[in-house]
This record gives sequence, structure tokens and C-alpha cells, in this order.
Amino acid sequence: MSGRCADESHPTVPNFTVMKKARLPKFLRNKYAIAGIGFVVWICFFNDIDLFYIIQSRREVSALQAEVHEMEVKNVDAIESLHDLTTNSKSLEKFARENYYMKRDNEDVYVFKERSE
Repeated sequence: MSGRCADESHPTVPNFTVMKKARLPKFLRNKYAIAGIGFVVWICFFNDIDLFYIIQSRREVSALQAEVHEMEVKNVDAIESLHDLTTNSKSLEKFARENYYMKRDNEDVYVFKERSE
């Protein structure tokens, strides 16, 4: 018997090499490709500093950079206000009247506040 059935059209032992080629693409049969894919999956999902951590950290950094930019703008405004208050006596008087409700001796100050509903 030569490993074939009685009708000689069906082999008793299937040809696994043909089935193996049909199941896996050629690049997945390469052990280096499998190791590379495994490495990328490990780095992206299972490592302590994974892909999601990196994305979250970048978002936090961009939010903090925007906050720093806002603080720099406020700092420039404060420096300009300080310079104006130290050099101009009328602006100093205006600031004192508006923020601290200061008045001259012969004046009465009335403060009107809006009602919050």
C-alpha cells in the first residue's frame, strides 16, 4: 500500500504544508517578524509606560503649556499695571478709589452692587 485509499483519489495523509501556507501569511512565518510584532504589542499595551500613558502625558503637557502661556500674559499685564501705578499719580488715585473705596475728605462715596439672582 502506498499511503492511498482504495480509489486512489484521496490521500490518507493530508498535505500539511499546503494547508500551512494557506493559513498564515508569509511575513508571519518569519520568526523575526513575530518577535517584532510581539515587541511592539508589549511596548504599546503592557509596559509601564505604554501608549495610553504617553498620550495622556502629552495632553497634560500641552494643557500645562497653555496655562504657562496664560500666566505669562497675566504677568506682563501686572508688570504694566505696576509700572503705570508707580509712575502716574492719577492712575494710582483711580486704582485706590475703585478697589479700596478711598475718598477725599470732602467727598461721599456710594457703592452700588448688582443683585445676583
